[in-house]
Amino acid sequence: MDRISDAHLHFFTRSVLSFYAEQSAEFGHLQDPTGPVSERLGISLPPKEPEDLAALWANKLDYHHVSTAWLFGSVPGEQHSIARAVRAFPHKFVGFQMINPRDPNIDAVISDIASSGLRGILLFPEIHQFFPDDPACLATYELARKHRLIVFVHLGPLRIVIQEKLGISTAANKEFGKSQHMGEVLSKFPEVPFIVPHFGCGQLEGLLDRARETRNLYLDTSSSNAWIQNAPEYLNLETVFGKMLEEKALGADRLLFGTDSTVFPRGWRKEIYDVQRTILDRLQVTSQERQLIFSENLERLVGRSGLAP
Repeated sequence: MDRISDAHLHFFTRSVLSFYAEQSAEFGHLQDPTGPVSERLGISLPPKEPEDLAALWANKLDYHHVSTAWLFGSVPGEQHSIARAVRAFPHKFVGFQMINPRDPNIDAVISDIASSGLRGILLFPEIHQFFPDDPACLATYELARKHRLIVFVHLGPLRIVIQEKLGISTAANKEFGKSQHMGEVLSKFPEVPFIVPHFGCGQLEGLLDRARETRNLYLDTSSSNAWIQNAPEYLNLETVFGKMLEEKALGADRLLFGTDSTVFPRGWRKEIYDVQRTILDRLQVTSQERQLIFSENLERLVGRSGLAP
């Protein structure tokens, strides 16, 4: 049986629901909107304490034989909830936190993230409207190098389902998520591992050009990868996997399995694993390559950041 680690799991606490509720005309006036928002979204109300939510995830992951998951703090300030979850289950979770590199207090924010025991930072150019090679980002990567953090950068189109369901308008700009802004970043910070999710989310061809020049770019395999519908050069997910495995600049050692799991009662998205495992079997990937994708690359990256797996 495969050893499985998940490089992409969002930790949706009550604070996350409150953050989005504050932006909603319907729920923003409520003192505690988490119950009504959960009902609108059709999800289970998260427990009050991060440790209890972490316990739900740990049990679910154990049920599916998932050894480790990277927990994402997806709204500002969530690093403390993520840190509490990691402290409660140190051998199960690795913590990441969203940041805005244009935050005037970014030095203190990243220092807090690192001192809280988190392992990486999450950048969403479309949300915060910056290019990944903006000066503010370059300063952020310097801090990542200093604190030995992994950097996750979401390129391509970004869909936030919770915003859509709550009727929240966004100011996302697709121009900020294009791959050409990653070339200088990767070469200038070779010690920093950079991860782009969802096989680049429509930016794959441009990212391949960058990957051929560097050795610090990784792609995660998470979500349904619906971007393929608008990429005629890729017939399906099997085509994507096949090209990545044949690509000398990437190959099995720079792909990270992920699901993009978020909430209960759905829990861990086993169907993502099942589809990808079936594809790798059809491609006749060796057991060694399969283990690299499903767990060993994640564990090696954690070690590369100065952390015990």
